[in-house]
Amino acid sequence: MSNTSDKKTFVLDTNVLMHDPACLFRFKEHDLFIPMIVLEELDQSKKGVSDIARNARQASRFLDELINQTNLDGIRDGIQLNRLAFAGRCDEVCSGRLFFELNPLVSSLPEGMSGELPDNSILASTLALSHHKPQIPVVLVSKDINLRIKASVLAHLHASPRNFGHYVAHS
Repeated sequence: MSNTSDKKTFVLDTNVLMHDPACLFRFKEHDLFIPMIVLEELDQSKKGVSDIARNARQASRFLDELINQTNLDGIRDGIQLNRLAFAGRCDEVCSGRLFFELNPLVSSLPEGMSGELPDNSILASTLALSHHKPQIPVVLVSKDINLRIKASVLAHLHASPRNFGHYVAHS
């Protein structure tokens, strides 16, 4: 079992959930954080018969099932990811929690980066979370190369590469 000091919080980009809805159950003892804009993008992508639309619907079903199995305190305190029958595919260390962005986290993006764009909103949430929880590494997980580049630049601009980073989500 991993030491609690090794625990991370992974912020999921929409494209990761749309590529693999079951990724929710692949982070073992680590916590997950989903910004509100990710839920909006899933909602916008669910229509149609493409694999992307099908995966967006499946990700939404997993999230809905997790939420339906908890109460309001559970949503605020983080939802245990091993609560779904599907999570049985996790091994015994699947002990992470799922957090949603319940309140806007205050963060400052560099001038010229609009927080209105979905990717920039995800970056702002990730950066704010890293400042809100400086003792826990916060890692953005994305398949979007430009978003990962922006995350790297922001980590250095804010002198927080220790607890703010990015991860390439592999196929």
